[in-house]
Amino acid sequence: MGFECYRIGDLLLDAGTQEVTRNGVAVPVPRLSFKLLLSLARHAPNVVSTEQLELEVWSGLVVDRGTVNKRVLLLRRALSDGKAGEQDPYIAVVRGSGYRLIVPVERVLPSSGEAVAEEAGEQSWWQRNAGFFRTVSYSLLGIVALLALYQGFQNADTDSITASPAGSAQALAPDAAIYSRTSIAVLPFVDLSDDGIHQYLGDGLAEEVINLLAGMEGLSVAARTSSFAFRGDASTTTEIARMLNVGSILEGSIRHSENQIRVTAQLIDCRTGYHVWSKTYDRAFDEVFEVQNEIVTDIAESLELSLDGSGPRNTGYVTTNDIEAFALYLKGRELFNDRIRLRTEGLRQAQEFFQKSIEQDPGFARAHAGIALVYWLLTSYDDSLDKERYFELAEASANFALEFDPKSADALSALASIHSARGEVEQALAMFEKVRAIGSNDSNIMHWEAMLRLRLGYFDELLEPLTEVYRLDPLNEHIGWSLAAALNFSGDPAKSASILKELEHFTYRQYVLGLSALNSGNFVLAREYLRDVRMRSGILPAKIADSVIDALEEKSLADDVARRIVSLTQNGKLDAGVGFEVLLILGSTRVFELGIDPHHDIPRLQAHAQIWNNWAVNVRRDPRFKEWVQTLGYVELWRKNGWPDRCKPTGPEDFECI
Repeated sequence: MGFECYRIGDLLLDAGTQEVTRNGVAVPVPRLSFKLLLSLARHAPNVVSTEQLELEVWSGLVVDRGTVNKRVLLLRRALSDGKAGEQDPYIAVVRGSGYRLIVPVERVLPSSGEAVAEEAGEQSWWQRNAGFFRTVSYSLLGIVALLALYQGFQNADTDSITASPAGSAQALAPDAAIYSRTSIAVLPFVDLSDDGIHQYLGDGLAEEVINLLAGMEGLSVAARTSSFAFRGDASTTTEIARMLNVGSILEGSIRHSENQIRVTAQLIDCRTGYHVWSKTYDRAFDEVFEVQNEIVTDIAESLELSLDGSGPRNTGYVTTNDIEAFALYLKGRELFNDRIRLRTEGLRQAQEFFQKSIEQDPGFARAHAGIALVYWLLTSYDDSLDKERYFELAEASANFALEFDPKSADALSALASIHSARGEVEQALAMFEKVRAIGSNDSNIMHWEAMLRLRLGYFDELLEPLTEVYRLDPLNEHIGWSLAAALNFSGDPAKSASILKELEHFTYRQYVLGLSALNSGNFVLAREYLRDVRMRSGILPAKIADSVIDALEEKSLADDVARRIVSLTQNGKLDAGVGFEVLLILGSTRVFELGIDPHHDIPRLQAHAQIWNNWAVNVRRDPRFKEWVQTLGYVELWRKNGWPDRCKPTGPEDFECI
């Protein structure tokens, strides 16, 4: 006889090979998760208490209930193919007692998978002496753990380690890239409720903790978009720390039952993989967000950060006393935040939840601001909409929100973005300045302002702030392509391309990669990217793309190509917006022959940014360019706020651009 082997529903667990398979295919299960599953199988169908699991899985180490809960969650994910949110078909939680397997479990022969007899007389020598060997194994594990603890004390402040490993092998081997422990990422709080329908609440709580922490001096906080990208992900804390450039991670869970909720939070030192602290907060359901200040205060004390007597700053996140209204708002916000993937459909669904939230509490400012953001963003995702009508609806909702909350960053940024979309650049910048003054650290708002500043030619000054935001939010695709665009205009196409290649959902990714290739002089690659690519204004036909690239390679062809594009556009054979954008890429002054009013005739205002590309020098030096930027309101703004990177004044009333 060999090692123990169990059939667990459709799974086969072999303790000898340390493998779990399903229909002959290996199911990746981490070491501790395997030990947990083995313990549950040995005791099936009985309930295994948390204390018993601690003894059998973490023998020799002191762990808390939160560590066990987290490991059960990781095991559930592994067995369900990593499909977060699906009902677990294997493991049940027995409230107040522990865990048990809820699928049929039988002992089988390792080689054949056939069931084996359970009579004591038929047990193997190994089985009869398993207790002895487990004792020896646990002793060895205890020695290893003590060595690991000693190593941890050698590599970290001794007062930062007060509990157990964070449930993975990285505790035994700290990563070489060690970041400051005062840089932190807050992961989504996992919903461990039996019904599993309150994840939005865990997200909302984690998001508010991020907002509170971001206002603390001396602490660097990874932004929501990047932290939440690890929802349902099996990455270790070391891997997450490396990707987010942080030294501490806060993870947690919520468990809702009737009118009560339990929030468990755990702070992990990523340099060692050990918990700094773990704490459970029990509250009535309608008091859940009172927990946030306690969590932030505990983090501040653990990281030796100072708080004034007033405690963490109040961000005004919860502006309703109606928990149902707030729950509906959070559901809408979850959809809104996923708009880069869900697009128009997701925004429409978010709008429905925001509206239901307002019906529950008509004075809920955040829900009104959410509707304002949806209205203006829909005009970017759906060209068929009456833009001005949607702008008016957004303005009404934003202004209504500001009556209840004058410091609503969402409402102010919606108004700023509407001004920007209308070409009211001075009003837009003034409104974005108000958002910064109230201390908003929202990456989305930074992206919206960056898009405006790129159009105005302020790309060099964007590099430093965008690089810092991208450091805090490296998985935010909006920030990624804002920074990539600024790098392109500033003359660093290689770095721009390296960022763009990581953007999975950016609509114009291939187009901007093509522009980066052109900036690098790689015309072969540019041709691959730009043929039939989607530009800001529409699809660039392959033949036109080839002609433009030919002209950029051989300057003598440029004017003939430009003349042909003008003719095609004027004869209606090429979309006017596409013709406008192509001529700007070509850097041809014939763009002025199109007779286009850039203020009204170009629906995608971001196409204007191409006036700053490397080939448009002659366009910028043309007297008609001055008329353009005067019409767009840029010159008056430049005089007040400073000249852009490629323009300068030449007298009281004149200027030049290169």
